[in-house]
Amino acid sequence: MLRDLTRYRIWNVMGPYKGYSITYLYAGSNSSSGDQLRRIVSITALLCFAALCFGFLAENTMAETATSVTAPQENITILKQDSGTNLSKMNITFVVSPTFGSAQTVKFTAPNPGWKLKHVLVIATDGWNESRSESPKPLPFAIEIRDANLSILYHFADTQLPYFTSGAGIGIADVEIPDITIEGDFFVSFYGYRSIALAAELQNATGGSYIFDKLTHQLFEGVLPTRDNQTIPVNWLLRAAGK
Repeated sequence: MLRDLTRYRIWNVMGPYKGYSITYLYAGSNSSSGDQLRRIVSITALLCFAALCFGFLAENTMAETATSVTAPQENITILKQDSGTNLSKMNITFVVSPTFGSAQTVKFTAPNPGWKLKHVLVIATDGWNESRSESPKPLPFAIEIRDANLSILYHFADTQLPYFTSGAGIGIADVEIPDITIEGDFFVSFYGYRSIALAAELQNATGGSYIFDKLTHQLFEGVLPTRDNQTIPVNWLLRAAGK
């Protein structure tokens, strides 16, 4: 059951980037893995993610709100349910889903009638980096698009190697989606199958992040456990782009 939040595996990243470190916070971790992972966050990775999320945007005037950014020349709108804070200043954690059949999910709202979803932007890690002696192993992941009633609109599946495996240790993916016309609310779900950890913002929760249990077809609040048996809400770093 998803209520057992202690099953989360967490890789913690604290900002600002000059002081970033990554550690395992789950049972069974070891110092050597932690030492390897401490090297995976770099200024380059942060800049790449910023470029990905705003690569559609021109350098001149843009219309921006708390949930979207629009480039007038391309009419591309990037929807977000994180705080929008510069990534280098975010308090970020990498988290795998609590069960194999659950997905980290973000709720979005199409900005206007006839809006078409074209891209899903994801930052995640499989834990591999260039300091490892062994080659990375292929691991499955999936992305699903669901409508306001949680009916499936699109399913994408692949292995993580071209998307989330890199020498820096963090993968930044722009997953192209066949044009899907969206009306009103919709959900983007990321299945890492307890092997691929999705980035999550630990502060400034917007309330738009969930865990979707595919078995029961239910949504649960996107929260993480703390050491004192409390929970904190998070923002999954998934964004949706379209026009």
